Amino acid sequence: MACACAWMLPASAADVYTQPKSGYTTGQKAPAFEMKATDGKTIKFPQDYQGKVVLLDFWATWCPPCRAEMPSVVAAYEKYHAKGFEVLGISLDKTNAAGSLAKFTSEYKMPWPQIYDGKSWKAAIAQQYGIRSIPRPILVDGDTGVILAEGQEARGRRLGPAIAKGLAAKPKT
Repeated sequence: MACACAWMLPASAADVYTQPKSGYTTGQKAPAFEMKATDGKTIKFPQDYQGKVVLLDFWATWCPPCRAEMPSVVAAYEKYHAKGFEVLGISLDKTNAAGSLAKFTSEYKMPWPQIYDGKSWKAAIAQQYGIRSIPRPILVDGDTGVILAEGQEARGRRLGPAIAKGLAAKPKT
């Protein structure tokens, strides 16, 4: 497992071990936002995800742990999308990376929307969510806005069970 410290927002050595890696945790309500995705469509979160379980995936193309995690996210999307699972990527890539972001998402077969403003760690949503390290997945109930799982609870082999649990709690239509 890669050291998350290498992909954290710059801080003093003491801060690396004492500050949380995001401002929100499981059981809390995820902040609402409205942003344009790279395809030009406006995303209203969580309103656009009613009836769904959505993964807010804070990541960047330059981040090796994020790249390593992407096959798990793609596999989960393929397995659970038809059952009501969505992914919303929030790229913390730097200025002028739109081309490399588009190439990466195409190569890795990531059909979900990406939000990218070119501000890296200063990205509006990253600031709103208090993101301090990536990859930082936050699994949210689209109806209530409540965080179902985040961080290590929503990565690798734990992602699928967290999604399944969230979908099982949804009313059957």
